[in-house]
Amino acid sequence: MVTKIHIVDCDGLSRIVDDKEIKDGKINIRHYDEWDDYYIESHPVTIKKTFLVITNAKFIRNDKKDECLNAYYMSGGFGQVNKLAYCYSVNVIDISNSSYQLYESNCFWSDSGIASTNFNMYSYHVNEPKQEYQEWRLDYEVFDRLDFNKIFSPYLTTSDIRDNKIDTLLD
Repeated sequence: MVTKIHIVDCDGLSRIVDDKEIKDGKINIRHYDEWDDYYIESHPVTIKKTFLVITNAKFIRNDKKDECLNAYYMSGGFGQVNKLAYCYSVNVIDISNSSYQLYESNCFWSDSGIASTNFNMYSYHVNEPKQEYQEWRLDYEVFDRLDFNKIFSPYLTTSDIRDNKIDTLLD
């Protein structure tokens, strides 16, 4: 899965936004009042940096099993339903100054490893029309686990990080 992420300047603060959130050079920001009601205002933004976030994930298969559903399990502990094991990789590439040419130095951040699925093993396979895993869900799961405030902290001030975390909690 490939996603374009921008660091934008909005009213003097830096924000991390998905490319889909910017419409006509503006983003919508939700404001809350003292009665927990909210209203949405459109604010103009200036793009400071642009990144591509590329996520890949695959279930780790057990070749000794003849079944279609042969992924390894990662135990959730005593009394918990097992979760499936998968391997993942994430690359964050800086494309701000790119003229359709990339260098190794454009790789801003990367990570890889193995992890267990967020949900139990039954949430990831279907039996009809044939038995198979829904492996496409893993890319989204890896993307949701990323802490963009930590990844992009070199471009954000302390107050920017605080405001981005508060916005994430409120959404």
